Amino acid sequence: MRHKTIKLLPIAAALACISGTATAFEFHGYLRAGGGSTLDQGGGQVCFQLPGAYTKYRLGNECETYAELGFGQELFEGKDGVKFVYNGMLAYVTNQQQDFESLDNDAGNQFALRQNYIEVKGLPWMNGGSIWGGKRYYERNDVHMTDFYYWDTSGYGIGALGYKAGPVNLSFAIFRNGVGSNDAGFPQGGTGNNSENTATRFDFRVGGIGLGEYGDLTVGLQFNVADATEAQEAKGQDNNGSAFTLQHFWGGVLGGFNKLALQYGKGSARSLSLAYPNNGQDEGDSTWRIVEMLQWQVTPQFSGMFTAVYQDQRDNYKWFSIGVRPVWAFNDYFKLQGDLGYDRVEPTVGDANNQRTRSLTKFTIAPTLAAGKGFWSRPEIRVFYTYASWNDAARDLWGGVAGGTGGRFGSDTNGSTIGFQVEGWW
Repeated sequence: MRHKTIKLLPIAAALACISGTATAFEFHGYLRAGGGSTLDQGGGQVCFQLPGAYTKYRLGNECETYAELGFGQELFEGKDGVKFVYNGMLAYVTNQQQDFESLDNDAGNQFALRQNYIEVKGLPWMNGGSIWGGKRYYERNDVHMTDFYYWDTSGYGIGALGYKAGPVNLSFAIFRNGVGSNDAGFPQGGTGNNSENTATRFDFRVGGIGLGEYGDLTVGLQFNVADATEAQEAKGQDNNGSAFTLQHFWGGVLGGFNKLALQYGKGSARSLSLAYPNNGQDEGDSTWRIVEMLQWQVTPQFSGMFTAVYQDQRDNYKWFSIGVRPVWAFNDYFKLQGDLGYDRVEPTVGDANNQRTRSLTKFTIAPTLAAGKGFWSRPEIRVFYTYASWNDAARDLWGGVAGGTGGRFGSDTNGSTIGFQVEGWW
């Protein structure tokens, strides 16, 4: 039945567009897909990510099909301009291996609800802000070239967003998340008392703090209050936490923008994966992180992105990442882009083998057909060649660096892939 629902979504969108409420309906989304082969070792495409690093450099280095299908519908408009608007989003991810790919999780693929909320706009006492409730992406900040959502408190909640108080914007939200983990260690939803890390998260933000010609600041505070059962308390899974983010945004830099974020988290917010509290962390455990991202468009032909991340999870490990993606547009429809990234993880706990510093360098070159010259122009269709090299410590840990391939590269410390990608949003 779920498969039929997915097939009917485009039809439902089309019918809405020709109905009397066409101007009130919106359909938008994101997709990426592709395929490839591993050179030298043979077999299908693998992706290169350093064990312990939060992210990987994604150009020519994504091994799944992923899509988000979003839709919005205006539900009510009052005579005074107040609007109630529904927003929803479904997503799916597959291993891009077959013609017919079931979205049943037993097949290794997944179908997910990402957003499902109602927002009320135009309330006179909100001074330009809105009231919302449900499940939503909440003011997410990411580094596009690594898909790193370094500031993301999304989830089930209710809040007031963007209230204008003089020169600044005030936002407040309360979230309720219950998070366990699957066999691969990735977050997944818990249900009822089976969730290991249920917490109430209080999110405060002050945005638009002007610095004149030098951009503006946003300050965010998060407080996690653990909601644990007696059994979880006995396991020490009842710890609170807090996090702080200070972000500077500077528009117009080299024709693009620059973002610099400083973050600190402790207790259940120690991982700084703020949508996923971990109540098992001691309230004294802490992490700090700095994220730098520069996106430039110095000429219509030359654009790109640079990023650097340093994260220190005290008494655990340090992670450093730096990368650049230059893009040259030969004309309105053809680009040549490259991607060079380096990751290093320095563990400070574990046995002697796990304390060895591991590193990975990855390079991609990708001729690209694109809908425009700009860095953000999409859709794009790319062919790519990717090469990666890593040290012995990375090779010896967790079966290597290539996405849990069970030692595909054996004793080698380098490998390469070829393939194609498509990416788009609308």
